[in-house]
Amino acid sequence: MNMLDAEYRRQLLLLNRERIELAYVKAHTRGLNDPIILVLDLQDERAAALAQMTGTPREQIERAREECQRDDVVPTQVIAVPCQAVTCLVVSPAVPSGPKEAVQPAPAGTFRVVAIASNGSSFANFPSPPICHVDQIGG
Repeated sequence: MNMLDAEYRRQLLLLNRERIELAYVKAHTRGLNDPIILVLDLQDERAAALAQMTGTPREQIERAREECQRDDVVPTQVIAVPCQAVTCLVVSPAVPSGPKEAVQPAPAGTFRVVAIASNGSSFANFPSPPICHVDQIGG
């Protein structure tokens, strides 16, 4: 594993922390238990292909690449998916370098995040943000 690529993926996770937490909260409120959050660098062909598989049109990916190149930022998509989807999309026989640990249960009080960028994948456990349901709000 190239250490610079691994560090790039780590930075991608850190810089997108708020978007990651928001995706987790939204997924949880929609009833997706234990979602895994994917952080996709759309410059990476594998990440772009995963974005397409989850419903992002290729034209939108190309537009994001162009706009972000002009603004000198990374075109990143953050999405929540069920654990089973990660097993199929990220950790499959077709992807021998996929992080097998990514689909293991996250430790209590955390959730799993997988970054796909620089021709590879990395994962981390983030602390679970508090989830507030409408029926819990006093009034």
